[in-house]
Amino acid sequence: MLPDEILSEILSPALKVPDDLFSDTSYVSPFATYAPSTSVYLLVCKDWLRVATPLLYSVVVLRSKAQANALEKVFRKNAEFGRFVRKLRVEGGYGSAMHTILQATPNVTHLFLSLAIWSSDTTTGLCKGLPLIQPNHVITVDHSRKPLKNRSLDELTKVLFSCIRTKWNSLETFGFPYGEDATYNDTRDAQAEALVQALAQCLTLRTVTTAKTLGCVPRFIYQLCDIPFLKTIQFTEPLHLRDVKDITSNPKLENLVRYTTKELFGHGINSTEPTDFSPGILPSLNPSFVPLESASNETRDSIWQKILFFAMYVEELRDRAFPLSQYFHRMGLPNLFDSLNITTSSTLWIVKHLKDRPSLGSHIRIIFMPSTHNIPPDFLRTILFSATNLQRFYPRRLNIGFGPGLSIDTLEVLANNAGSSLQELYTVVRASTMLTSTFFAKFKALRILDLYFPTTDQRMSPTTSSAMESLHTFRLHGFNSSALEIFINMRLIPFIRIFSYYFLLLMRATLGLTLYTLFLEAHGRHLLHIILPSNFGNTGARALDLCPNLQTIEFPRHYQSSLMACGTPHHSLTKVIAENLVESVSSLSFHGDDKTEFEFDNTMFPALLEMHLTGFQWPATEREINKSKNVGIAESLLPKGIKVTDSMGRHWTPRVKSSRARKG
Repeated sequence: MLPDEILSEILSPALKVPDDLFSDTSYVSPFATYAPSTSVYLLVCKDWLRVATPLLYSVVVLRSKAQANALEKVFRKNAEFGRFVRKLRVEGGYGSAMHTILQATPNVTHLFLSLAIWSSDTTTGLCKGLPLIQPNHVITVDHSRKPLKNRSLDELTKVLFSCIRTKWNSLETFGFPYGEDATYNDTRDAQAEALVQALAQCLTLRTVTTAKTLGCVPRFIYQLCDIPFLKTIQFTEPLHLRDVKDITSNPKLENLVRYTTKELFGHGINSTEPTDFSPGILPSLNPSFVPLESASNETRDSIWQKILFFAMYVEELRDRAFPLSQYFHRMGLPNLFDSLNITTSSTLWIVKHLKDRPSLGSHIRIIFMPSTHNIPPDFLRTILFSATNLQRFYPRRLNIGFGPGLSIDTLEVLANNAGSSLQELYTVVRASTMLTSTFFAKFKALRILDLYFPTTDQRMSPTTSSAMESLHTFRLHGFNSSALEIFINMRLIPFIRIFSYYFLLLMRATLGLTLYTLFLEAHGRHLLHIILPSNFGNTGARALDLCPNLQTIEFPRHYQSSLMACGTPHHSLTKVIAENLVESVSSLSFHGDDKTEFEFDNTMFPALLEMHLTGFQWPATEREINKSKNVGIAESLLPKGIKVTDSMGRHWTPRVKSSRARKG
């Protein structure tokens, strides 16, 4: 059995809240993201319970009224637990429970308070409890986007000022809630000035911390200089060099202020310490040393080839003038051709080397598509003719709606020379002659096909039935009916190794919707992922019935329950993707008091596990959580085994609720 002292050292890293997190004044609280409670360590055994309890309660973070109510009940039953609390972070008002909490925590030395108090919040408990403690370090923040004015905030402010003046006899450090925006708002200036006047009457105050400024020093900073016993004004974030001018021009201020400066590349430099940078690389002790001089040519070539491959594996094409010896140039040049960025300035250099050394073409695996019309077509075809092992061809930016695109002649060269190796093709098609499914069938290894047709005048023949044998992902942008007809008539089904699971067509006409439906009728049973146009309901068809093996359905904008209709239960759908859920019309019914009931028949989707919202992030404060309808939807779906995730991939986890909220 381990002594309590050793067991405490073992458990401390798991239970301790770092000082920088406790003191974090960021707009989004570092405690906003859900994490499993560390209280589970107390359940291991009685020894762990005895040793871990003081560690667990040493730092307390309160982010909701329900948490405050729960902690109040704990302290009422176990008053001794409150004496363990050394740091208390309170991110709201949280009602009368705060009086009991502060009454039970006389040993608090660090206090964090939020002054972003809304009219719906209650600060009576804080107002009664703050005079009962004696902190030596107080941090205040105010993240309201505009100055707030309400009774609860006024009462809290009065009590805070009173405690600073006469009650807190041990207060040495105070975190100022205003900084970068204080000079740009008259109300903020008045609030800051009133707080400075209160701090000026605190005889024990030694340090004031505040955030960075925005181009000039706020007026209240100069007022802080008049506090009799103040020794330090600390800026917690680096200042730009231009912000330092006002500080250095005032001797009294310069004597008090401590800060770091932010240089061009973001390096923080302490303003009070000289910064002498010296080279960190010492000169060689043997300038005549030649690596691998005694090795054989074969060994030396093999080793340097490996080294150069990793050293030179970059996407940007590098100039011949790079300081390499002719030997390094010969060995390293093939690595430069691994990934080619075709630009106006690089094309001539690439073509010249391909003509001098045709074998370089076999090293090309990736080509970034030209982004301008200035690339000579003959040069581009020369490059593609040489790239016999090409695997990926796509634009520098994966937005294929921009760029000049490829002519039919260039596409033919690409298909004939790289059709057996090309795996990913992203391109704009600017063809004026007829394309057929036979042309696309040349891409035997193609797994991802992303085509953009900027106009509707391309002529194509949908009559043939050849197929791309390895197609995995198919995206079609723009509206071109004959282009879609080709893929409707291609016999993809017998040849697909991994089913096409992603299909996109921007619909702007009834014909387009009809063709989209025909595509689903032809290939829907093999699709695993589709993006469903928002007006697909106009066709009268049911996409989920046409795609019985579908695993993911995506809505370009908001979720639409009408498009989720299906005749029989869909046993494959596991994920729904949409920007948001709250804009849906028929599947949502909102009831009073900001409560949301989500009408969803999960019996029709027994395999559904997730609804992912690409345009939404979970709220970070109690007020925002109470207002969010998506939170209500997420909590109603959890008992059905369905998680709602935000744009960051985080699923909602219910917070502690008061008994009144649970009953409601």
